[in-house]
Amino acid sequence: MRNLKISTKLFLSHIALGLFVLVTISFIFNSILSRALLERTLDQLSSINILKKELVENYLYRSSQNLEALQVERKFLKIYHDLEEGPLPDSHNRDDLDDIENLCRLYNFKNLHLFDTHHRQLYSTDHEMYPEGLLAKIDSAISLDPKRLHIIDGSDYSQIHETLLFYYVPILEHNEVVGTVLVQENFQKIQDIIREIAGMGNTGESYIVGRDKRMRSSSRFFPHRIPGDILVDTEPVRNSFLGRPGQGIVKDYRDISVLSVYRNVQNPDLQWAIISEMDEDEAMQPIRRLRNFLFLATVSVMILAMGITYFLSRSIGRPILQLKETILSLSKGIIPARKPVSTSTNEISRMEEAIHQLTKGFERTAQFANEIGSGNFSASFTTLSDEDVLGKALLKMQEELRGFHARELKTARARASALLEGQENERRRIIKDLHDGVGQMLTSIYMQIDLLDSADDRKAEIKTLVNEALAEVKRISYDVMPQAIVDFGLEAALKGLCDSLKKYSRVRIDYRFIKETTGNLDFEVSIALFRIAQEALNNIVKHSGASLVNVHLLDKEDEVYFIIEDNGKGFDEQKISAGGSGLRNIRERVTLLNGTVELHAAPGKGTSVEIHIPKSNVNSGS
Repeated sequence: MRNLKISTKLFLSHIALGLFVLVTISFIFNSILSRALLERTLDQLSSINILKKELVENYLYRSSQNLEALQVERKFLKIYHDLEEGPLPDSHNRDDLDDIENLCRLYNFKNLHLFDTHHRQLYSTDHEMYPEGLLAKIDSAISLDPKRLHIIDGSDYSQIHETLLFYYVPILEHNEVVGTVLVQENFQKIQDIIREIAGMGNTGESYIVGRDKRMRSSSRFFPHRIPGDILVDTEPVRNSFLGRPGQGIVKDYRDISVLSVYRNVQNPDLQWAIISEMDEDEAMQPIRRLRNFLFLATVSVMILAMGITYFLSRSIGRPILQLKETILSLSKGIIPARKPVSTSTNEISRMEEAIHQLTKGFERTAQFANEIGSGNFSASFTTLSDEDVLGKALLKMQEELRGFHARELKTARARASALLEGQENERRRIIKDLHDGVGQMLTSIYMQIDLLDSADDRKAEIKTLVNEALAEVKRISYDVMPQAIVDFGLEAALKGLCDSLKKYSRVRIDYRFIKETTGNLDFEVSIALFRIAQEALNNIVKHSGASLVNVHLLDKEDEVYFIIEDNGKGFDEQKISAGGSGLRNIRERVTLLNGTVELHAAPGKGTSVEIHIPKSNVNSGS
């Protein structure tokens, strides 16, 4: 993770955050909807359960009311007395039995039986025998209150486990029980109420469970099984018989997870629980579809978010990576190529602007360092801020180098000046020696020639040689140190130099000395310019092959302008040796006077040397 690019980190972090948010929201949304759907389904089941409970209770109540009405009419008592006397004839009394049978059909009772107090059956609409122990169960059920109507569940005595429901109707005479009417309920009517599954989907059902935890109504999932064969030992059944109605997600008699609502039938004689259930898979099917939809939507949103995040991450990471490369380059001392600065105002753009300013600062700092490194100590520099440590250090270094350079230049000039001064002193000494020594000796020789006893022609020849020697001594003395400079100044000395050159060469010299000021040049400037002229003219005569030389000097108020140019063969400035003694001597002398030298030459186009010597700096530089 550490080695990943920032754009990749941004992409992964945004995707992780987006995935976390989407999964969290989807989970919360799914949980809320699941809970809401669960509560809604349970409420719906509860409504159905209550409705079926009330329908069953009302049905049993109406049936009980109808039988109590017959009891009040004393119709059962009248039939009882008639049956006690023997078989009924075809008479009006037979009509009473017909009325009872019609009532059975009217109220959809399955069978009706009439017993005396000794369990002797006096009349029955069915010829089948009752299960053994049923009448004993009835006696046990009515023992506490035998004078009222009871509803009795005799299903546990059925040999085939069918649901048996009876109404016990006592026959009272003078408030004493003289007989019993046992009416068997047609349980199909209750079954029809229970099996109504409108609003319960494909797996919803309601069913009745007796105290023995066996089903009384038929099962939707096992329609061909007798209800009594199905054992329902589930949590809803146990809670119902403990008097704790409720609802929730439980395992049903099939061991399948269901949504269940359960409560007891409110009847003092029956211990029945009515349970309404629906498979959890079906109940939660909308949520599963929604969950699948959310999953697909999440995947789609994530794909879209990945694309957007990738674009945004690259947009955010690209300038940061560029800044990183720039900073790394700066850390290595490399000034990176400038990049356009963004015009936005966000933090990254401000960082770009700061790095851009820093890069510009480094460029200016490097340029300034190069300037002072190349000797331009007057170069200007502005610090990035008042706290720019590097800039202040460079400015301080500039001052120190300027002072050092000034001292070094002064020292160099002092050395060069001392050298030149020594050379001039040596020239003066040589001239003095030539004048006082060689010159006097030649003059003495010349005078002694007349004393020789030789032919006049021979004497004349010797005198000629001596005169030539004296002339050569004078020429050498003039070249070494022209007395004209001392006596008459630079103008006369240069004119004498040009005239002398004309005598010894075929070069024509155009000499001009223009004076725009009344003052005289310093001796130091005069001797330097004279030596420069000697050096230049000597090189022209030796190397240029020129036929014409211009020697022009302009003595101005602020400077001395001196140019020497010829029409010789010239040379290639790029190939000329910078270490040539002639040009080096010229440059050294001009530098000592704080002047400048401009050399212009080209093959076949001659050569010119232009010299500018400021008068204001001569004294300070010497």
